[in-house]
Amino acid sequence: MSFVGNQTLDKYLIYCLLFEKNRTFVVIKMKEAAIIKKLKEEFKDRDVFSRNELYQFFTHYTPELKETTFRWRIHDLKQKQIIRSVSRAGFSLYYQPAFFPEIDLKIKNIFQQVKKDFPYIKISIWNTKWLNQMMLHQPGKFLTILEVENEAKSSVFNFLKDTGHKNIFLEPSKKEIENYISGNNDSIIVLGLISKSPTIEVNKIIVPSIEKILVDIFSDTSLYASFQGSEMTYIYENAFKKYDVNATRLYNYANRRNKRKDLEHFILSNTIFPIKELI
Repeated sequence: MSFVGNQTLDKYLIYCLLFEKNRTFVVIKMKEAAIIKKLKEEFKDRDVFSRNELYQFFTHYTPELKETTFRWRIHDLKQKQIIRSVSRAGFSLYYQPAFFPEIDLKIKNIFQQVKKDFPYIKISIWNTKWLNQMMLHQPGKFLTILEVENEAKSSVFNFLKDTGHKNIFLEPSKKEIENYISGNNDSIIVLGLISKSPTIEVNKIIVPSIEKILVDIFSDTSLYASFQGSEMTYIYENAFKKYDVNATRLYNYANRRNKRKDLEHFILSNTIFPIKELI
């Protein structure tokens, strides 16, 4: 091949470099795809596998794998929805969507009213009708649960009463629940927010995570009476099937409610769930 001047030679060298770079990129992508295929084959019959098992898998193909690179690989696999975290050190190949409930106008209004007058306190709000999709028997009455920091719960309760809201109760007793709440269509319950409660933001509204809801309905048998017994098992199993439930978050919050051992026993005895492997 002959070249006319240095300009032509430079263009040719640039072309060669780009071709080689592209070829290298294609080879890397092919290798990555092959490893992902092997990963799926390796863990296809496992509901849950550990971080250490995943690390051993990758070092089989890349013996010199560094911890920082491994952490990036985990992040990349999660972003591509190939694996998901089920605990701090446990993963699954089965992708499930995160829990994002629909925020209705009543919840939005209550949250915004309280946040406007109490801008510096932590708030979480939800409605028990969110559980309908996970239940066998559909209840006709619902509760709006508003949780605020303990120091502010009385003030928030009085504020809501003064602004015209009806059927509002502050940390009701078992007797109050039986006599006044169970017959109402949609009562508002003001409770103290347990510190480090797992919450998420949906459309600028702070709501409890699926793990918090599951622990709360298990822990407070009086307030959530309609969810007890076989219905509780049905709710848990459907939550596990439908949504990405994180075991570490679930049990950490249960521990804060002093219900961890009871919850572990319930899950082991009554549900079919891969989190059992991580207890």
